Amino acid sequence: MSGEKPGPGATDGARIRPAQFAPPGPGRPRRHFRADPKLVAAAAVFAVFVLVIWFLIVARSVSVITTPPEAEIDISSLLHLRIGAHHLLLPGEHEFALSAEGHEPLREAIQVGPDNGQQFEFKLQRLPGHLVVDAGAVEGARVIVDGEPRGSAPMTVRGLAHGEHVLEVTADLYFPHKETVVIEGMDREQKVNVALEPAWADVRVASNPEQAEILVDDAPVGRTPATVRVPEGERSLRVRHAGFKDWERTLHVVAGEAMEFPDVALEPAEAVVFLASEPPGAGTTVNGEYRGLTPLELALAPGRPNVIRLFKQGYQSATREVSVKSGDNSRLSVALQPELGPVEVRVSPADAEIYVDGVRRATGSQVLQLTALRHTVEVRREGYVSRKQEVTPHAGLPQLVRFELMSEAQAKAAAVQDLIETPDGQSLKLFRPGEFSMGASRREPGRRANETLRTVKLQRPFYLGTREVTNGQFRKFLAAHSSGRVESHSLDGETQPVVQVTWDQAAQFCNWLSQSASLPGFYKVEGGQVTGFNRAATGYRLPTEAEWEWAARVAGSGTQLKFPWPGEMPPPKGSGNFADETAGGIVGMVLYKYDDGFTVTAPPGSFPAGPNGLYDMGGNAAEWVNDFYDVAAVDPASETDPLGPPRGEFHVIRGSSWAHGSVTELRLSYRDYGKDVRPDLGFRIARYLE
Repeated sequence: MSGEKPGPGATDGARIRPAQFAPPGPGRPRRHFRADPKLVAAAAVFAVFVLVIWFLIVARSVSVITTPPEAEIDISSLLHLRIGAHHLLLPGEHEFALSAEGHEPLREAIQVGPDNGQQFEFKLQRLPGHLVVDAGAVEGARVIVDGEPRGSAPMTVRGLAHGEHVLEVTADLYFPHKETVVIEGMDREQKVNVALEPAWADVRVASNPEQAEILVDDAPVGRTPATVRVPEGERSLRVRHAGFKDWERTLHVVAGEAMEFPDVALEPAEAVVFLASEPPGAGTTVNGEYRGLTPLELALAPGRPNVIRLFKQGYQSATREVSVKSGDNSRLSVALQPELGPVEVRVSPADAEIYVDGVRRATGSQVLQLTALRHTVEVRREGYVSRKQEVTPHAGLPQLVRFELMSEAQAKAAAVQDLIETPDGQSLKLFRPGEFSMGASRREPGRRANETLRTVKLQRPFYLGTREVTNGQFRKFLAAHSSGRVESHSLDGETQPVVQVTWDQAAQFCNWLSQSASLPGFYKVEGGQVTGFNRAATGYRLPTEAEWEWAARVAGSGTQLKFPWPGEMPPPKGSGNFADETAGGIVGMVLYKYDDGFTVTAPPGSFPAGPNGLYDMGGNAAEWVNDFYDVAAVDPASETDPLGPPRGEFHVIRGSSWAHGSVTELRLSYRDYGKDVRPDLGFRIARYLE
């Protein structure tokens, strides 16, 4: 074409022409490979056969036992063959999944080893069961399973493990029901019908006037007239109405047996008089009947005169006549006039000062008018040892008390006496002991494990009471004390040894006696209780256990007694007050054919003294000593003048009593302990010389 530029490589005037083409002619066809299905099937069967043969050779027989037997087993393994109750598994770890109706599913891995005949056991836990409890028409019955409250019937207690459970059903005014229930479990419900038996009786109460409040065991239950349910047993039935006296009866209620009180007649209420006296604590009688100590409330009969009499030691009695109206409330105050008695106090030296109950009253000898009460009269002078004495004046009956003071040097010299007397008349003997063997040999018949044998040194001289403290002496300290009785036998005579006292009371008696004798108190007292002691004090105290045993056992020749009498069992006649045949109805063990003449306690000193001049170290009353109790007889860290352990729950008791008759108890090395009072337990006193 004109105007067109030829392309590269083109020559001027050249043209493109079509070439000749012819398709190839028929020749040899192409060949494709195709597998023979029979050969493939045969190969597959052979491979499976080889695999099976290999599996049967390599696999191991495993038996699986399940509880329950019908549990389904699923094994997470590709190669697994079950033959009856056996499974063929390749060695190695396999996971078993077991399940059964009513049981918790179980999944567990096992390790199959190289041996045949392996056995595995699996136990599936039952699912919890549920207990349906029905108490019938009883409302609010409480359901308790295995001691745990679960609610109120009717109810379903869910989630109880398979097995036995204790079911309790209780309700107010019904007898409790208790039974053992076997829970099947497996998520099943079981029902128990409980028929509670009534535990009450119907009580009909009618009163005049009506609408009085009815109380059973002080709990309001209704108003008259009414029939109330009262629980079985001994019950208090009370009917009360404002302005009337309470009506009260004790009922012996039997379930189902009705009772009736159809005509309860309430009486008008008494008047109340609040009585006070100055000083307080006066005894009071109304129309001759003792009512108590002032201040107190008196219920008086209305509509007639009531004679009130007040009396107190040291004061003149007072009488008042009172008339009251029903329901009155009033006050009456009576001032008692002191009753005075003359007491002549003679002193030496002549310028010594006289104190009464700690208050200075005069200088030199005087006649004092004192209230008819117990007083402590003390005489003091600088450079002299003060003296105290208790005195009880009586109206119209003059008394004379003498005080001769000693200088401190004289007092110290006089104090060193072989025999001294306390202000209340007790005798104490001075001992200067030394070293001795305390306790008993393990070979000794009757020995107890707490009688440790050891050597003890007693270097500090001490005084020890020759007799046990009597009721009369103890009542100077605690006037209201009573030693009581054992059956028909009195322990409370003035000359009998005091018993039924605590260790604390015995210790505080010693402090009181020390104060009476102007001696430093041995025991520390806080809040009315003994809290410790002052080792250096020379005031009266209980003997230490080591002192007691030395004084009871060591004779003048240095020999040690086994029993309170020389020789062996049985005790010779008159050896002491032990459990003789007359005490056979009171104590468990008595001495055969032994009669000491006393069924219970005897006056101290009724039998011969021991080798150290001390009475009743065996027999009569057992005795408190100072020491806290320990299994060892003394503190192993301090065997010189030991005072016992620093603390403890119990105190040591030494010596036999009128209630003892065995070989163990009658030995002088016998150790007992306690913290409570006993009808055969008293004490004697001691003190250090310096």
